[in-house]
Amino acid sequence: MLAYSKYQLFWATLIIALTALGGLRAQEDKGPSFVAMFNGKDLSGWMYLGKGEGTFSVQDGAIHYKGGNGWLCYTVKEYADFELQCEFKLIKKGGDGGIFFRASKDAAGANWPSKRYELQVKDYAEQGRLWNMPYKLDKEKVAKVRKALGAWETYRLVVQGDSVQVFLNGELVTTSDGAKRKEPGYIGLQAEGGEQAFRNLRVRALPAK
Repeated sequence: MLAYSKYQLFWATLIIALTALGGLRAQEDKGPSFVAMFNGKDLSGWMYLGKGEGTFSVQDGAIHYKGGNGWLCYTVKEYADFELQCEFKLIKKGGDGGIFFRASKDAAGANWPSKRYELQVKDYAEQGRLWNMPYKLDKEKVAKVRKALGAWETYRLVVQGDSVQVFLNGELVTTSDGAKRKEPGYIGLQAEGGEQAFRNLRVRALPAK
């Protein structure tokens, strides 16, 4: 019978643990991979919808807007259940905007999609607020994780069935079970005055619930 030193046992145990961890991560990564929504160079795959000309453009590798109204629709694919990740930056104090989802491809709703939900991107204490559905928002956590004006921040938006979760800078700040409009719709960026930028936008489909 072979005898092992304590060092051999340590390394053997470590290897087994790392192998198991790798297996767990592989299970977590199963499913559709993320798709880049923005190429960092131009607005290919996006369409402005609104009255007149929009102010959306590409600056320094990001989708940028200054003033104006209307919205920029990601036209490549419609999503009902999905996970969206992006970086955003509030450039001008008091700026207002948002991320539309499960939206119709029009601008009949006072320059916005006539059917949509919205995750607000706004310079105020309720960053992470949802629109057109009931929700719970942890204002204290938002206050702790928000960054200063002009800094890049992150959103992770998970939509499955009735459920919506919003993560701001890695922390879960908003939840809802009120996304009753379940048919596939478009994702888009809202301009409503102010000045904002978005980059590293990516999305993946999730199984329906």
